[in-house]
Amino acid sequence: MRFSVMAEQIRRSTYLKGNRVKTFGLKENGFVRKPSSPNIVVGFTPPLPLMSKLFSVLNILMLWASAFGAGAPGSVGMLQGAAVAVEAPDERMSIAAGKIGWSLAKAKEVAAKDRDLHVSADNRLFYACKFVAPVGSLPGAASAIQTGPDTSTFTGTPPTVTATSAFQLHSRPGASKVLYLDFNGHTTPAGVWQSTPIVTPAFKLSGTTSATDQLNLNAIRDIWLHVAEDFAPWDIDVTTEQPPTTARGQRCVIGGSVMDWMGVSGVMGVAHLGSFGGAINGNDDNNFVFIDNNFPSMKPTTTNVEVTILCVAHEVGHTVGLNHWGETASGTGQAYTVGHTVTGYTGITSVCPIMGNSGLVGWPSACNLNQWSKGDYPFAYAQTTGGLQDDIAIISTFAPKVTDDHGNTLATATVVSGTSITGGGVISDSSDVDLMKITAGVGALTLTVTPHLKYRNYNGNLKVGLSLLNASGTAVAGSYSLSGMGATMTYVIPTGGTYYIKVNGLGYDPTKGTSQVPTNTGVTGTVVGTSAGFTNYGSLGRYGITGTWQQLMQAPTARITSDRTGGVRPVAVAFDGRTSTDPDGVVAGYSWNFGDPASGTANTSTLANPVHTYSSPGTFTASLTVTDNQGNPSAIATKVITVTGAALPNAVHVASMTGSWVKATNVEVAGTAVIQVVNQYGQPLQSAAVYVRVTGSVTGSAAAKTDVNGYVTIQMPKQRATNSATYTFSVTSVVYPAYTYDVLSNLPTPATITISR
Repeated sequence: MRFSVMAEQIRRSTYLKGNRVKTFGLKENGFVRKPSSPNIVVGFTPPLPLMSKLFSVLNILMLWASAFGAGAPGSVGMLQGAAVAVEAPDERMSIAAGKIGWSLAKAKEVAAKDRDLHVSADNRLFYACKFVAPVGSLPGAASAIQTGPDTSTFTGTPPTVTATSAFQLHSRPGASKVLYLDFNGHTTPAGVWQSTPIVTPAFKLSGTTSATDQLNLNAIRDIWLHVAEDFAPWDIDVTTEQPPTTARGQRCVIGGSVMDWMGVSGVMGVAHLGSFGGAINGNDDNNFVFIDNNFPSMKPTTTNVEVTILCVAHEVGHTVGLNHWGETASGTGQAYTVGHTVTGYTGITSVCPIMGNSGLVGWPSACNLNQWSKGDYPFAYAQTTGGLQDDIAIISTFAPKVTDDHGNTLATATVVSGTSITGGGVISDSSDVDLMKITAGVGALTLTVTPHLKYRNYNGNLKVGLSLLNASGTAVAGSYSLSGMGATMTYVIPTGGTYYIKVNGLGYDPTKGTSQVPTNTGVTGTVVGTSAGFTNYGSLGRYGITGTWQQLMQAPTARITSDRTGGVRPVAVAFDGRTSTDPDGVVAGYSWNFGDPASGTANTSTLANPVHTYSSPGTFTASLTVTDNQGNPSAIATKVITVTGAALPNAVHVASMTGSWVKATNVEVAGTAVIQVVNQYGQPLQSAAVYVRVTGSVTGSAAAKTDVNGYVTIQMPKQRATNSATYTFSVTSVVYPAYTYDVLSNLPTPATITISR
């Protein structure tokens, strides 16, 4: 619920001193609202308690390293001389790989994907299985690699602060400009503000016993967090730590009462227009935010510092060249705006421009959403001489934008490896699109984008747009929530391949509800009316992103090498398939076909490096299919083998004969002969008709056709095992179309075998 400005109108005072324009808002029942909205950190110096936690984590990692090798040279736990394979030198890896028939390249590929793989002291590969997804794993495992800036300080739980760490907070260490939020108490030299030094006491909320009371420290942290959000799109380090003497930017002194030196009730903050960019130390041109403006209802409290958050961002906004935003609801321009209501959106019921906040019933509470503006709100009125001002463009003349952390196009998208993402980013303007390229398999994908954390009812600036694009850049899924600023997505990937996660800033059009289009333009144009939404112009700031998806079952690639490509028959060719690769696993199986069906079962092999003999002249195509450890087959690889030499006349002969008594039952046996038939090259012939004459205890004839390996089996009737018998099996003829039966080549010669018992 929004309320209009209270009975006392804002008294806006402007006067010149030197060449500077001073502006400050006065209010006696309705108070000047100074907005700020949170932003996100690309670099962050953690508070001491957090530092101690980090050291604890480091200690744990060191213990893990001693147990599993990382950082423990020469040992893995108590295994002296062992090492994590990925960290072992190539010389050791080559020896270890050779012991199991791997190439060095293959061993290194596997080691890079699995930190559970180790090398023993005697250079053998072994696994130390922890059964958890390792940090920094590559495709095929859950990835915990940070993608983009770590924004968790701003999008997660507020960091714990102490009397030391509360004054060491940084939003972007090393930035070209610095915004120093000075809560320590400061003496501003005599100069542009007054002829005597201005002494500002340390920040201390009413009701607290000291400046280092935990309630004050928490308030400092919360103010810093949200002011950092407002300036996240720019290369500005918002900090609570005294900057070095070389720092350029602005000191915002926060604390004390307006009555300490200014003496004008109702003033919440003062700043020179366009003063940002000078030396911070020794400067007499600081801006000030008072925590006591001599109106009790406007003071920040130990449970609510929204008014101070707003005022800091607002006053610093003046230092970067911004004037006030007002409204024309009454027909004449007013210096501030009470904001406008938003309908149909849980958590966002009111929106104000940072440079136009005015006092509301219930202060120090503020609008749910406070953003930079270009006049795209109801009844917008700019307190300028040149029409509506473009806040973002003006600020950018004082500080450069941050370097884009994720590309705006498919070609420049950040590549995310693995099957999950933990990351963050900054949306720096309404045209900024953050794209992250993933490789996902068929199945469930879940994504969560978390905007800047909330302070009470005070949101960050970024309304998240979340989309999933296919490989060609067409949106296949989108998410828009009407309850909060973040977004979640659950989507079933129908076809594995390349996809792009898209994050951008959106607005809200109450006429569309959840049907907002999650594109870069968001809600376009100026929103008009007293009940409205908001555009994506000011939807900027940091976000965090997490998500998981299924592994893409990528097929391996088969490759064939051989020691020769042919020769004079018979020629033995040594094949090798061990150069085959798999992008997301290892090659686990080989299936060869040598293109020589006349060789029978010798025509195939499952060895990694088989040898095949080609006995007849001709051109043969050897083929290889490999499978990976996920069971995915490769495309077929081929290699042509050319065998020369004069062809022999087509002929068939008996290559071998064996006889035996085969047990038929527990008390019976059967006389049996097994005969193999081959062609002129010694290759088995299938479907050759073999005629056999049997003499001895029983006389008769039999015929049968050879199987794929050129064999036939002739078996006599069963007889008691205790009975004696003699059988002689003699091949009388072998018939195969267009082939001559070469009796002289039979083995044995003649083709006869006798068995007896």
